Amino acid sequence: MSLMTREDVLRELELLPVWQLKGQLPSIKSSIQNVTALTPESETFVEPSPPVSPQFEPVIEPVIETVIEPVIEPVIETVIEPVIETVIETVIETVIETVIETVIETVIETVIETAPLDNQCEEDVVVATPAEPFRLLINDDATVAFVLDSAIESSNAQDIETLLSNMLKAINMKCHIDIPNANVDTLNEQAIKLVMVMGESAANSLLGQLQAVDDWRNVQSANPIFYQNLPVVVTYHPAFLLSNTTYKAKAWADLCTAKRILQNLLIQ
Repeated sequence: MSLMTREDVLRELELLPVWQLKGQLPSIKSSIQNVTALTPESETFVEPSPPVSPQFEPVIEPVIETVIEPVIEPVIETVIEPVIETVIETVIETVIETVIETVIETVIETVIETAPLDNQCEEDVVVATPAEPFRLLINDDATVAFVLDSAIESSNAQDIETLLSNMLKAINMKCHIDIPNANVDTLNEQAIKLVMVMGESAANSLLGQLQAVDDWRNVQSANPIFYQNLPVVVTYHPAFLLSNTTYKAKAWADLCTAKRILQNLLIQ
């Protein structure tokens, strides 16, 4: 049995006819030579130059303009505008206050200068009382004068005298002169250093003004009272103290004030 050839196998597989080369294929070397022969000698291969990076100069200026300018201008406006407004407001307020003060002062001066004297309030006018007789006591060394309401008609006159004597003893004083109906002329003749007034009528007659004893005491607690450059202390009359015993403490305080003033005068 003979071996099957390649053709026989292809024929059996129905793959015929088979194409056959009539000659040999050209070799690789000859193909390269032919291609080289077709290329012109003057044409040379030029290596492409590397790409040039683009310039970014046009980008810098817009960035500076858009960043720096919008920031600086708002900051300046924000700082300067409030300062200017504050200065303007302060100047306006100062001018207004000055004008108002000037106008008020001018109006007040005009009113004071043109106001008639007849329009003065009666309360501002000091009401003087005519001098009435009073009882005058002078102590032994003639340093203190006690001015009292004139003789008071009372059923307890003896009690009044006893209380008066006790008040004088409390400040270590005795009186050798007793003038029932004295006046300011009689008082002015005495070389005394202090005047102590007991009672409302005696105080008003000597000092020339109508006030209650309580009002006189309030005055002397704030500022000293003087008569003919002599210090004056006003207190309650013994007759008043007999019926108003709660005022004895105030009377005792007034006696102590008189004694202290007298001691200071004697030291000088």
